[in-house]
Amino acid sequence: MPTDTLNAVPSAGRGLSQIAPLRSRALVDEVYDLLLDMLTSGSLAADAPLGIETLARQMKISPTPIREALARLEHTGLIRREANRGYRVAPPLSVEQMTELIDARLVFERGALERAMREPAELLPDLEEAFSLHEAATTALEEPGAVRDHDKVHNYYTSDWAFHQAILNHAHNRYIDRAVNSLSFSFHRMRQTTSMGTTDAPVALAEHGRILKAVRDEDSDAALAALNAHLGNLTARATAPESSVSPDA
Repeated sequence: MPTDTLNAVPSAGRGLSQIAPLRSRALVDEVYDLLLDMLTSGSLAADAPLGIETLARQMKISPTPIREALARLEHTGLIRREANRGYRVAPPLSVEQMTELIDARLVFERGALERAMREPAELLPDLEEAFSLHEAATTALEEPGAVRDHDKVHNYYTSDWAFHQAILNHAHNRYIDRAVNSLSFSFHRMRQTTSMGTTDAPVALAEHGRILKAVRDEDSDAALAALNAHLGNLTARATAPESSVSPDA
C-alpha cells in the first residue's frame, strides 16, 4: 500500500475519470466510502464493470485496497461478483423485488413509528428539522438542470432518508434501526431502477408533511395511516410501467 500523502477524496458526483488520488490514511475505508457514494448517487451505471486494475490506475493506488473495498461492498448488494467477469454494479431491481422491499420497510417502519409516538413531543422537533431539510432539498431540485446535478440529487436522497431516520431514532430500538438501514442500499438501487425519486420529490414531500402534521397533533392513528399511504404510494410509483427506465439512465 502506498505510504505517500495523497489528495482528498472527491465528491460523490464526480466520475471515475476525474478521481484524484486518495490519502493513504485508512485507505480501504476511503475507497469504500468513495465507491459507496458513487453507487448510491447513480454515478455508476447498472451492470457497469468495476475492474480492480482499472480502478487502481484511476485512483493511483495499489490494487489491494480496491480489492478489499469491493469485497466489503458486495455485502451491500450494490455490486456483485461474477465468475470470469469480476465485480460489476448490480443490475436493476425487478418489480417483485421492489414490491417486497417497500413492504419490508413498511413492516419495520410502522413498528418504529408506533414506538416513537409514545413520546410525540420528543419526536416532533427532530422531525420538524428533518422535514425542513427535505423541503429545502426539494426546492433545490426545481432549479434548471438540478435533476442532472449529482450533488443536489444526492442531497435530496439524504434529506429524504433523514426524515425516516428521525422516526427510527425515536423508536429507541437499535435492531429496528439496523434492519431498516440494511435495506437502504437496496432502496438506492430501486431509485436507480426507476425514474421515481427526484421526479416525485414534491409528492414525497407532501406525504412526509401529512406524517408530520399527525405527529404535531399527537395522533398516532393518523400518523400510521399517513406512513402506510406514503409507502403504499411509493410502491405504486416505483412499479408503474411508465417509471421504468433503461439500466444506464
